[in-house]
Amino acid sequence: MNATPPRNDSPPAKLGPEIPPHPTPPLLLSFVLHLVLLILIAWVASTAPKGSEGINDRQIGIAVVHRLPDRDRYDEVTAAPNETVQEAVADASSASAAAAPPADLSPPIDLQGILSAMQSTPAPQSGSGIAGEVKLDGDAFGAGAGTSSRSPSGQQATAKLFGVSGSGTRFVYVFDRSDSMNGFGGLPLRSAKRELIRSLQSLSPQQQFQIIFYNENVKPFQLSGMPMTMVSGEPNNLKRAQRYVEAIQAFGGTKHKGALLMALRLSPDVVFFLTDAHIPRLSQLELKVVQDRAEQSGTTIHAIEFGSRGGPAADSFLKDLAAMNHGQYQYVDVRQLRSDPAQPAAAEPGADEAPAP
Repeated sequence: MNATPPRNDSPPAKLGPEIPPHPTPPLLLSFVLHLVLLILIAWVASTAPKGSEGINDRQIGIAVVHRLPDRDRYDEVTAAPNETVQEAVADASSASAAAAPPADLSPPIDLQGILSAMQSTPAPQSGSGIAGEVKLDGDAFGAGAGTSSRSPSGQQATAKLFGVSGSGTRFVYVFDRSDSMNGFGGLPLRSAKRELIRSLQSLSPQQQFQIIFYNENVKPFQLSGMPMTMVSGEPNNLKRAQRYVEAIQAFGGTKHKGALLMALRLSPDVVFFLTDAHIPRLSQLELKVVQDRAEQSGTTIHAIEFGSRGGPAADSFLKDLAAMNHGQYQYVDVRQLRSDPAQPAAAEPGADEAPAP
């Protein structure tokens, strides 16, 4: 019998040592994948265009509008490409001084430091002194022969201006000379000068006067070689004052408060205040400061407003100014003013009047 060989179902033996498998942990794969994604996102972000690349930059134009009684004037101020917006705004602010001073016009007195001291320090009860105990001695800005208090020997007189009248011995005229007074062909400025000269001519040597024209700065009347002070109404002084008034030109913006406070430092009986600017207004706080100074010096303030609206605004600060200081308020429609023939231009104050430094 043929014997059947036994079956061997076991797997064949493997040669060499068996190496166990090392599967990659899932956590490591996830870390590598996220790292690759982060690197790819960072690269894309660094190469993407920023801002408005490809769009041309445009300059910003700034137009400053000046509201005049009969017209609007626009001054364009354009910043250079390398200027910041702040620089462009600063240029616009400097342009708001309106018309530049004429080339032959002497600059007004720059009294910013003095006015700052005047506004920040209380006036003495006598009404004299620039600040603290400094005496005026007839002059707000230097030594003089007179005194800031009223002269007991002065003779009372009544001065008039555009229908407003005031009585006393010491008169100060505070007139706006900003660019808006050039409206209507210069009629407001010419009419103000004409009426001022007429009022001055009613004074006599027994009265004293001072004239303060103002825009952003003040320009008082000065005799040659003398500091600013009250001036007697002698004929020679009145002639010099007339030449000074005729030479005044209007330009620039408007700041009321400093001119009023300067006038009150002279302790006048009467202040005639004339302006065509209902804007900018004096705030209620500024009106109160003016009222306090006027009460200390015993001054009456009359207000004359030039306008072209047919009547005063209901909230005119000039009404309040007059009412708070026992004065009269008068509205003058500049469209109804009489236009006199043009007068020859006068030179700025020269040998007789000291130019304002």
